[in-house]
Amino acid sequence: MVVGRQVFVDLWAIEGFEPVVCEFPSDLPAMLDEILQEDTALVIAESDWFSQVNDSLKLKLQQLKEPVWITFPTIEIHDERGQLE
Repeated sequence: MVVGRQVFVDLWAIEGFEPVVCEFPSDLPAMLDEILQEDTALVIAESDWFSQVNDSLKLKLQQLKEPVWITFPTIEIHDERGQLE
């Protein structure tokens, strides 16, 4: 499973991961029951997105034995002038 911004989730979904779009880390608690009820061994999240999750929730997620939460580097999107969006 992959959780986070649309662009990050879409890229991982191409590889076969179940996508869960959650644009704002503050929305994660409302989606967490659904995520944890799935038969999921691994949850991939974007590092900058995951760093914005509430600290107490982040600690709980990192301590879970299953699913294991793993962060990957943040995807940077640049506009046509090369400016970071």
